[in-house]
Amino acid sequence: MSTQEITQFDSEDADLRADIRRMGDMLGETLRALWGEDLYELVEYVRSSTRTLRESPDPELRDQLLKKLDESELWHVIRTVRAFTSYFHLANVAEQHHRIEFKGVAGARREWLEEAFDRIREAKIPAEEISEVIERLEVRPVYTAHPTEAARRSILDKLRRTGELLNERSNPRLLESELRRIDRRLSEVIEEILLTDELRHERPQPVDEARNIMYYMEDMFSFAIAEVEEALDDQLDTFGISKSPTTRSLRFGTWVGGDRDGNPNVTHELTRQILDLQHERALKMFAPAVATLAKTLSQSTRIIEISDELSKSLEKDRAELPGVWDEFGNLDAEEPYRLKCAFIYQRLKNGIAAAEGNPQSNKPRYSNVDPLLADLQLMLDSLEANQSSASANGGVRRLMQRISAFGMTLATMDIRQHAEVTGAAVNELIDRVDSIDGGLGSLSMDERSKRLVEELKSKRVLSSRAASFSPATTEILDLVDTVRAAQDEYGEPVIESWIVAMTRDIDDLLAVLVLAKEAGLVVPEEGISRISVVPLFEEIEDLRRSHEVMDNYLSIPEIKALVTTSGGIVEVMLGYSDSNKDGGITTSQWELYKAQRELRTVGQKHGVSIRLFHGRGGTVGRGGGPTRDAIMAQPHATVDGRVKITEQGEVISDKYGLPELARNHLELSVAAVIEASLLHSEPLHTEEKLEEWFAAMDWISDKAYAKYRGLIETEGFVDYFMDSTPVEELAGMNIGSRPARRKSPDGSRSIDDLRAIPWVFGWMQSRQVVPGYYGVGKALREAREAGMEAVLAEMFEEWSFFKTFISNVEMTLVKSSMEIAGRYVDTLVDPSLHHIFEDIKAERNRSVQELLRITGQENLLDHQPVLKRTLAVREYYVDPLNYLQVSLLDRRRSSEENDPSVERALLLSINGVAAGLKNTG
Repeated sequence: MSTQEITQFDSEDADLRADIRRMGDMLGETLRALWGEDLYELVEYVRSSTRTLRESPDPELRDQLLKKLDESELWHVIRTVRAFTSYFHLANVAEQHHRIEFKGVAGARREWLEEAFDRIREAKIPAEEISEVIERLEVRPVYTAHPTEAARRSILDKLRRTGELLNERSNPRLLESELRRIDRRLSEVIEEILLTDELRHERPQPVDEARNIMYYMEDMFSFAIAEVEEALDDQLDTFGISKSPTTRSLRFGTWVGGDRDGNPNVTHELTRQILDLQHERALKMFAPAVATLAKTLSQSTRIIEISDELSKSLEKDRAELPGVWDEFGNLDAEEPYRLKCAFIYQRLKNGIAAAEGNPQSNKPRYSNVDPLLADLQLMLDSLEANQSSASANGGVRRLMQRISAFGMTLATMDIRQHAEVTGAAVNELIDRVDSIDGGLGSLSMDERSKRLVEELKSKRVLSSRAASFSPATTEILDLVDTVRAAQDEYGEPVIESWIVAMTRDIDDLLAVLVLAKEAGLVVPEEGISRISVVPLFEEIEDLRRSHEVMDNYLSIPEIKALVTTSGGIVEVMLGYSDSNKDGGITTSQWELYKAQRELRTVGQKHGVSIRLFHGRGGTVGRGGGPTRDAIMAQPHATVDGRVKITEQGEVISDKYGLPELARNHLELSVAAVIEASLLHSEPLHTEEKLEEWFAAMDWISDKAYAKYRGLIETEGFVDYFMDSTPVEELAGMNIGSRPARRKSPDGSRSIDDLRAIPWVFGWMQSRQVVPGYYGVGKALREAREAGMEAVLAEMFEEWSFFKTFISNVEMTLVKSSMEIAGRYVDTLVDPSLHHIFEDIKAERNRSVQELLRITGQENLLDHQPVLKRTLAVREYYVDPLNYLQVSLLDRRRSSEENDPSVERALLLSINGVAAGLKNTG
């Protein structure tokens, strides 16, 4: 494929430019070899035509292009789509590789942690304060299986191989012959990518999604965790601070197997199956790591002594595992650390046998992580006390840090269920034993909450197994039993949180506690709570009331007692996606910001720590954006050493697809949390200044909300959205196990039933990107005209929240294209609804104009010239895919019968646009 546009990069990006050009040329040669000159010429015609149209719109050329695509053989169209999609896959890998190079993960540079601690040092933060933050430090990415990763595992594996080859090729010491060999291998992989089906034949099941998540975790265990922890230890050492190797600075979470909100595929049996799979994988990761450690720990008792505690543990191991002693006792009798590793290894192997269902699996093994870490701690202490501190603080410490991060099931699983489901189950349980006219659900919220608190204090059992319940309630009861059983076997960290989706009030939380009490997860009279009930506030009104709900909840003495005896931490989840869909980006972002401040105040009032769980997606419309900017833009004193953030869809492969990328992202996250906790624990501005800015944002939010609600409540808007985007076709992609739409009672098409992810997906594909900016332009213009221009400029210069907000909106505006969007509307939407597009286009133009005023630029991204040119080049290759997609949507929708080939081509185009924009939902 022609790559002449790539020359627009600055010389500082010469290596990236060269890699993309080289692989683009290889792709073009492979296209010719596989499918002939005619196909290559069609690809070049589409590319050059769309480039001309972008630079100077020409209706005649546009019509010629669409006519050419409509008349082309379908197999030609499919291969053209594959060509552009493959180009983006390769370009994305090259950019990932150079992110590593330019950030310096593979070369000389300053680390994120080093830079953060330099700023902390400049601020003269006492070592005692730093130590306090480190003691509670916990950065927890939570991996979810939302339907936004469009690429198959087979493609991702080949792209990973491409990245590895680019890394090899970047070695300046390679000979010309070695470069040629690497290029041949790159050509080989490119051919494989073109000939590998990008589409899944079947929708993946949750077990498949769990295996995909474990793939990334295995990579991080091998490299990233130890690197980040060691970098943190290095910085702490400069302050005279040391932390225990079992401190879980990094932890991982998962929703795969636990998220059942609207997903009938997730049952209690599946939850247990996935936990068992994760446990088995953890053991299979730990065992070879222990074997590797054993090779290094050759300290001999002829030279040094060992601790009495280690000696006693070896005697105990010998009694419990005589077979290991028989095999290694004579060999390792004078090398006790190797012998101890042999015993640890055998316990892990016994655990693997048990996990695999071996009938002779009753041999000594680890199910809980604590005894495994205790054995390693014995070795570390003995080494430190006997002239081997380097070994103790080297391999042993690193292994302990890695195992501590993952635990015995790799990731802590969250349970998530809709409040209506758990509420209905409790209603059924109580209605069975008590006679309440109209049932529990007929009571007022206050009466219902009072009744649930009484039930929580009561010792009676509601869920007699002799009784018969509805299938939904039976499943909930089986689930709480499953959680209890999993905790008993693997330890309480295996499942810590039950997230209540669409939390409205305290009765939603109390209902889950009553259910948990049935399984013994909560024992109020003993102050025992083995699971945290987490409200998820998702819509605008819920965010506005979140502090009131939590204040009322924590004012219940029984609840406060449970929280206090369980560590004094209350987790609250904030939903970025649904709040955006409900109120637009401005109001969503502002209400989220205010909710965090108010929740912090509630925590302070009740003497508890509020841990915020940010439910962010990959796109700006779902709370996405640069991770460090997002953390640093949080209200003061809300991070406080802890952050929990969802990682979804294509974000996972982009951040964790290569070991060095994973290391870089995790280090960046840890550094940002530490810096925000120490340098942003107090307000950075005066109370008077904040009041002025808050008043301005309240005003702007109100105007933006009215504009946004006016759009989505416009008559015919649902039809417009469905027709102008490929969202209806999304269901055919077999991306994730979770349905893209909640079931509507009457089967009608409704925006409310559509999940936030396909909502953003559709707007991104058609390049309208409404969730990323709509309402911003109108609100900012009215604010400026009302005399707030100086305030807006001041907010942009001095307030990280507003600056980050403007920056994220700017990015979505750059990725939008009204010229491309117009092709979808003109071709696919009834003319009676075209006025909706005119309104969207006008609001997009207003948003651009107002952002340019605030940022002082002539054009978007002038302040980031390299990024601007990168995105401009991408547009030359995304536009062809959009034109192809419009043509295919028209073919599909105008035909009375579904043509599988058209469907296939259309779904491939959706994949391609997602790869080109580097965003789906």
